[in-house]
Amino acid sequence: LGTTWEGVQAAKVLEAEGIHCNMTLLFSFAQAVACCEAGVTLISPFVGRILDWYKKAEGKDFVGAEDPGVVSVTRIYNYYKKYGYKTVVMGASFRNTGEILELAGCDLLTIGPALLEKLQNMNDAVSHKLSADNAASVTEPKISLDEKEFRWMMNEDPMATEKLAEGIRKFAADTVKLETFVLAKLQ
Repeated sequence: LGTTWEGVQAAKVLEAEGIHCNMTLLFSFAQAVACCEAGVTLISPFVGRILDWYKKAEGKDFVGAEDPGVVSVTRIYNYYKKYGYKTVVMGASFRNTGEILELAGCDLLTIGPALLEKLQNMNDAVSHKLSADNAASVTEPKISLDEKEFRWMMNEDPMATEKLAEGIRKFAADTVKLETFVLAKLQ
């Protein structure tokens, strides 16, 4: 499900009925907090798409721990672990191996074949960057979001707002393509 307020509320109902949900189009801390509070099974924050937006907006590149996508997923992971949320963090949409290595220790990472091959051909040692033990010492305060606070936090995050809207538009276009494809096959 897309991580809109409505998507999170739908996931909350589905999870209560035993249907596990993966929340996608997740670009912000507000979205992540809403998901864990709703008891969502898994979130898929888009590391590379966050990086793409910041590279374009700020006209510079980011590497390693300074990558905005890495910063976002690290913050979310640490928050979930510090406060005992069970929601699984699965980093997605990677642009380079540096992002993956900086998120070593994350619950799950979904990595494309080209980057997997690059990782396989590396000889560097990989160390855990994320861990529940390290998260315990993070000073992030615990927050709780209602709809009004969620929408305000999203409003204050232009990257998340723009990327979520873009993703929804693409989902809608893909739905039309799928419907057209299926209708053609049925005739």
